Amino acid sequence: MGNIFLKVRVFTFFCIVIFTINKVTAAEQSFIQNYEQGFWSAKETSFFCSLEQTFDSYAKLEIVSVPAEPQKLVFNWLLSDKKITDIQIFSRKADWQSSRVSPPQLNFFSADINNNTVVFDADVSTLLRVIKQGGWLDSVIGFGDEQVRLTFTNTNSNLAIDQYQHCLTELSPLSWQQARDYEIYFETGKRIVEKTADLAFLKDLVRYISLDTKVTKVMIDGHTDNVGSPLANRLLSKERADDIASRLVEFGLPKNMLEVRAHGQRYPVVENSKVGRESNRRVLIRLFRDTTK
Repeated sequence: MGNIFLKVRVFTFFCIVIFTINKVTAAEQSFIQNYEQGFWSAKETSFFCSLEQTFDSYAKLEIVSVPAEPQKLVFNWLLSDKKITDIQIFSRKADWQSSRVSPPQLNFFSADINNNTVVFDADVSTLLRVIKQGGWLDSVIGFGDEQVRLTFTNTNSNLAIDQYQHCLTELSPLSWQQARDYEIYFETGKRIVEKTADLAFLKDLVRYISLDTKVTKVMIDGHTDNVGSPLANRLLSKERADDIASRLVEFGLPKNMLEVRAHGQRYPVVENSKVGRESNRRVLIRLFRDTTK
């Protein structure tokens, strides 16, 4: 009797396992992008570069680059009837490619979903190589106990990749957050900008201004610590501000965009202690925008 009971339990267990496997298998739906639609397209501006492919009305996969940030892979689920719980994206060779072809391997996974959008911060250089070599991308999107597999095909994408990579070379070196205000600090008694990093920033700033047509004015404010007389400090702050203004003009900034002011020791940001004076010997550069443009 015991053996019969044991056999029944074993049989029931295997039935449950088989049923579960079938249920999981049946829960995944697979769709392959039509070859005619399997193209990547590039978008180019001075402040935004993207390489994207849209899968019908289901999803969009996009490589995005903006100033001062690493490139990102962004997946958008376009239907609002379901919420994503997790997603995996990995490379595969195209169906038409030889079995000897082995595209670069990549595998992105995330369960960090925001409004059915997933942002991957991983290095996307491998992804660009996959696309350039004709590889496809599988995305397995989880919806709790359901899954949808979308295969992004790839047709004649070399031109789009070239456009995207060209956009990267022309992208602004600075974001607005970086460009809108910047301080350069000076050693005691120094009047000239000498640090390589500061000079590089000024060059980048001029390039940024040439790209951002909303910028109408560059304000330069010179400051000093309280070492010396007020009159001498006023003159010193003017010389520092004038040096930065001349550097900007040298790098290509129109003179009529500049406004230079000298404040001497009147507006310290911290107390003029031995340590605090370093923070007060400064020139502040600020950009102003016409937001109506």
